Amino acid sequence: MIGSVIADKYKIIRKIASGGMAEVYEAIQPIVRRKVAIKILYPEYSRDERAKELFFREARLVAQELEHPNIVKVYDFGIVDNNLYLVMYYVNGETLERIIRREGKLDIKDACYIILEVLKALDYAHQKNIIHRDIKPGNIMITPEKRVYLLDFGIAALMTEDKEKGKVPGTPEYMAPEQFKGKIDKRSDLYSLGVVLYESLTGNLPFVGNDIWELQRKIFSETPKPPSYYNPNVSKVLDDIVLKALNKIPSERFQSAYEFAQAILSANIIENYYIEFRKTDIKNEVVRGGIVQEEETETGKKTQFVPISDDSETEFEFIEEKQKINFIPIFIISLTLILVGILIWFFLLRH
Repeated sequence: MIGSVIADKYKIIRKIASGGMAEVYEAIQPIVRRKVAIKILYPEYSRDERAKELFFREARLVAQELEHPNIVKVYDFGIVDNNLYLVMYYVNGETLERIIRREGKLDIKDACYIILEVLKALDYAHQKNIIHRDIKPGNIMITPEKRVYLLDFGIAALMTEDKEKGKVPGTPEYMAPEQFKGKIDKRSDLYSLGVVLYESLTGNLPFVGNDIWELQRKIFSETPKPPSYYNPNVSKVLDDIVLKALNKIPSERFQSAYEFAQAILSANIIENYYIEFRKTDIKNEVVRGGIVQEEETETGKKTQFVPISDDSETEFEFIEEKQKINFIPIFIISLTLILVGILIWFFLLRH
């Protein structure tokens, strides 16, 4: 593979990494003198026509829609020698997974900074209705200049496709309880990022098991020890933030990346950190247990969770229009009061 040319455009320089789905290579695109990273998926993912179609659709969506400084840009994609491939911006850095493996727990400020940068990327993607599905340290890269990048949006759809083949979509240690049941929304990504924050602060995962069944049982039924159990430098406020992100009930977690980020900033761990989220219109998202209200203000976006008493399962829906006031009953009542007043006035004149 080293020295070969992919799609007559990309010359392979060296192998960077390999994983359960693909191998990643550093390559050069000579015509524009650009260094790129090429993720080449294993042949099994191109044998299934449905998986292939899903890959192209997802890759096209990511290439066209995701333009953000904290998201690795997808330049190109295709299939060559029966292998699907994805061409991406080359990040000169290392994964958070490797950093944690080398250093154990991170400095608290560094950990929170990395999470805030990823939250900016997730806020952007979620507002485009794109869910990552596999947030983990291995998909977060940090450069020597402390730039943070989120990787692998392009193969998220294939991971969902794996579920039908008996494989678990995502990386189990970082998956939200509902993800094991195939129910995924943006709050599932936030749970996974909560696991990443926990691991960054402590060097430990909140749940481990001897097999997938023991791990799943713990994720569903056990409460994790607070991060301060492993790292006494973690404050009670930060403990609460992490444990809220890891709540087993989606409606009890942070309801948006913005809300998660504001909680971290409110803990006063990082000074002079500027965070900006994309402006959106007023939107109420109905979720089980309450309504997430997002309102644009002069200083940014305000998010709050308003509980409702109905505990029944509620489908997601978006209420775009403001409620209209019906003026007809008001007019009838006013007219009736005026007529009654006139009748009383005539009655008093005659008597």
